[in-house]
Formats: sequence, C-alpha cells, structure tokens
Amino acid sequence: MGFINSVNGKILLGFIAALIVAYSYWSPAHVNSYSIIAWLHVLAGIQWIGLLYYFNFVQVPAMNAAVADKDGPGPAAIGKYVAPRALLWFRMAAATTWLLGLVLLEMSGVRIHNAFTFASGAEVIGLGSWLGTIMAFNVWFIIWPNQKKVLGLVDASDDEKLSAKAKAGLASSINVILSVPMLLTMLAYRM
Repeated sequence: MGFINSVNGKILLGFIAALIVAYSYWSPAHVNSYSIIAWLHVLAGIQWIGLLYYFNFVQVPAMNAAVADKDGPGPAAIGKYVAPRALLWFRMAAATTWLLGLVLLEMSGVRIHNAFTFASGAEVIGLGSWLGTIMAFNVWFIIWPNQKKVLGLVDASDDEKLSAKAKAGLASSINVILSVPMLLTMLAYRM
C-alpha cells in the first residue's frame, strides 16, 4: 500500500490507467501528439485551478481561523509543511499549463501571435490565452514572491509580511475571478 499512497505511485498509476483507457477506446490513429499535449494541458490546468481554489476556499480561511483561535494549535503546521509544498505544485502546474497552451496554439495553426493579437478566428482562444497569461504572471511574479515573505522563506519585517499577504491575496482573488471566464474560453474554443 505504500507505493499506491506515494505521490510518485499515484502519478505513475494514473498515467498507466490513462494509457489503458486510451488504447481501449481509441485507435492509435486517434492518439496523436496534439491530443496528448491537449490532455496534458487540461490535466495541468485542473491541478493549477484546483490548487488555486484550495488556497482561496480552504487554506487561507483555515489559516485565518487558526490565527484567530488563541486556544488552538495555530497555523504553524500549515505554514511550515503544507503551504510551501502546495505552492510548489501550484507554480509548476501554472507554468506547465501556460507553456503547453503555447505549444497547442502553434500545433493547432492558430499561432501564438494570432491568439494574442485577437486575429480573425482566434478571438476566443486569444482571450483565454491572455487570461491564462495574466494568471500565470500573477502566480510567478506577485503571489509567489509575496508568499515567500509571508511564510518566512525570505527575511521580511512584520509590516512587509502584512503588505505581502495583502498583495498575494489580491492577486490570488483576481486569479479565482479570471479562472471562470478562462475555463469557459478553453471549452468554447473546443466546441
């Protein structure tokens, strides 16, 4: 049971199960590089948005409750053990989703330039590309640098930590809001 409960075991067995499903229901002609990249893009996106929602709807409210509970165990365990690990997966999922999205734009014939300039026929995926880019930027250049201060991974005064918490929180809230239309554009483009 140790392997199946390990992170590596879950990932490996999930991919093996996906291969079994793919080869059971689709002919090899239907499984091509584009469909594999699209599937990985969606898989990474699910992880990214899932963690985004976890942070906003579960972890941050739990941390606030733990800080407010003067008789409780406090937020140290979450801040020391859970948040840094979750933020690593969050950053990697954001980068993977965004990079695979660029690959898909090129592979689909839309082209990156056409999407980002809203060229004719690329308006919907262009909007989704911009929303995803803004969200990825927020993860890497606003949320992560500020979370490092909040979690004590870099030196910061109490005032700097308070300011960093507000900045990271605002960028994270914006990402939650943008995720809803961004996911819609992903689906609309495929319809």
